[in-house]
Amino acid sequence: MKTKIILTILLIILSFNLVCQTKNYSGEVIYEAETVYEDIDNLKIKGFSKKQRRDFIALLKNQNKLKYKLLFSKEESIFKEIKKLELSENKFNLVRISVGEGIFYVSKNTLHQNEFSGKLFLINVPQFKWKLTQESKKIGNYICYKATTSIEISTSRGKSIRKIIAWYTLQIPFNYGPKEYNGLPGLILELQQDKLLLKALKINLFSKKKLDIKKPTKGERVTLKEYDSIVKEVFYSRRRKEY
Repeated sequence: MKTKIILTILLIILSFNLVCQTKNYSGEVIYEAETVYEDIDNLKIKGFSKKQRRDFIALLKNQNKLKYKLLFSKEESIFKEIKKLELSENKFNLVRISVGEGIFYVSKNTLHQNEFSGKLFLINVPQFKWKLTQESKKIGNYICYKATTSIEISTSRGKSIRKIIAWYTLQIPFNYGPKEYNGLPGLILELQQDKLLLKALKINLFSKKKLDIKKPTKGERVTLKEYDSIVKEVFYSRRRKEY
């Protein structure tokens, strides 16, 4: 049974790769991003007073969903927020913070162009090591398979493990996805990063259309580890000035 499933997957990949090699395929995906809490009213927050906890939960409940666009071709992809003017939007948006500001670009490597503390950076993001599973579900008209990975991040409280679940489809054999997540055998249509959830709302595939994908070149080139060190130093510097 397992052999039959593997052979089916290989046939799908080979057939679609052949199509993509003979035609100039490209595509566009619109994702909706939101933060998801199963039992938000009973959320435990250390170090908060009752009022602070109540205010923060109210803020979480009123977070606006945001939309993002992924443009991709055989050679490259770019992911960024679809900006729109909303006078009622809160200045503090946990969704935007969780996704990350700036532009994510993928080709031979992954770059994240982001402005921090008045300075523009071009961050080289390392590749992910995915664990593929046979678990599947249907998203729209596409059969998707589950893949998982995890990354270690540094916070003000120390190091933490961030779990990521991706659902990708072999029916669109491009190894791209939202944010910096890529490298799977098919396009990622749904991704959960801790409490952040990104879902594909709309998918457009083009057989003969060149999309405007420009590789970001401006900004100080740093590794992800170097960038995290810069952010921590600025954070602690601000904290020292407050005391």
